[in-house]
Amino acid sequence: MLWALVPAKLSSAAKERLDPLVPPELRIELARAMLLDVLAALEAADCFAGVAVVSRDREALELAPGCRATPIVERTAGLNGAVAQGVASCMASGATAVLIAMGDIPLVSPAEIRGVVERLPERGAVLVPSADGTGTNILALRPPDALPTRFGDASLDRHRSLARAVGLTAVVHEARGAALDIDTIADLERLVAASRPTTATHGVLARARPELGLSPAR
Repeated sequence: MLWALVPAKLSSAAKERLDPLVPPELRIELARAMLLDVLAALEAADCFAGVAVVSRDREALELAPGCRATPIVERTAGLNGAVAQGVASCMASGATAVLIAMGDIPLVSPAEIRGVVERLPERGAVLVPSADGTGTNILALRPPDALPTRFGDASLDRHRSLARAVGLTAVVHEARGAALDIDTIADLERLVAASRPTTATHGVLARARPELGLSPAR
């Protein structure tokens, strides 16, 4: 049974690396839109027994059911602690595999998600790198607790090293949409150029582009 898990942050601490160029209210609005787009892609992929959102932020937890996702109240510190708690909750609901998707990859497509699932070994991991090749934007695991996660700086190499240490097959799978996570103004510029008019994120960026001095979409 395959579950998806999305860690989310929708407080004033969301996307802090965009501060001070992006005001807190707009960072929260952008983080919410990106989470909506990620959850929409997971639902459209149509390959999960369940989807869960783990967060300590009330808005994220209240948003989840409307996206057919189970809210999990985060009770630990840090991203990896939140993921570990979310994975344990998914397993308690019967998950035998889990796909962990970051909440700031709004260009991820249902086809890319299905591509990750198709490549997941019977016992192993699939890692989708960030655009710079150092981060892990999606991590799929079978069984769900096959690896302790190491999201953060240089996480791709850390996850691969952990997999080797425990004899776990680790497949690195590149996906163009999923590769773009949003941390800097340059990321926002790339997102404006590539985002689809039908997404929630595109709507936020279209309204905020003049305020942020972003180039118009081409």
